[in-house]
Amino acid sequence: MCEGGEYMRPSNRQMELRKDIKRSKWKLEMLKLLRLVFSLTLALYVCLTCIVRIVYVEGSSMYPTLENGEMGLTGILSRYLGHIERFDIVTTYDHEEQKSLTKRIIGLPGETIQYRDDMLYINGEVVDEYFLDERYKSKQTNHGIEKFTSDFGPLVLGEDEYFLCGDNRRVSRDSRMFGAVKRSDIISKGLFVIGK
Repeated sequence: MCEGGEYMRPSNRQMELRKDIKRSKWKLEMLKLLRLVFSLTLALYVCLTCIVRIVYVEGSSMYPTLENGEMGLTGILSRYLGHIERFDIVTTYDHEEQKSLTKRIIGLPGETIQYRDDMLYINGEVVDEYFLDERYKSKQTNHGIEKFTSDFGPLVLGEDEYFLCGDNRRVSRDSRMFGAVKRSDIISKGLFVIGK
């Protein structure tokens, strides 16, 4: 304020300086936003390539556990950090069909696997496949008249081999057709369904 109560009008230089400060603040905020977007994109990329993988279920080989068209997340790191255990759901790559497959671990390295009269035998002992839906199984076998799982084996797995089956045994293309799978061919383990 000047003498006499009048305001002093800012000079052109002061006005330009204020505009420059506003522009600098705006540029700084944009830079922060771009850093955040870049960081989130990088984190998502790392997550989707190193930690989890998006899986789309194609076909009915895992029905009714997993349905055709379902989408899920599966852990890539878990294959390296965790143990692969019997009845885990895993993804592998079918080189003949050239696509990913989602199957269940049935046999572990060094075991003898056999299916006889709809029963799973591991090293000669019956093992309950508790995850199979009994109502679905009954419908598929004409209430027990037909077999749900065709007779197979015995097959002795090597030191680094796993036996995989789909839960819908009558339609599944799995280790009964293409043989045992090496651990290095297992892409990921576990599946968290996120939608269709």
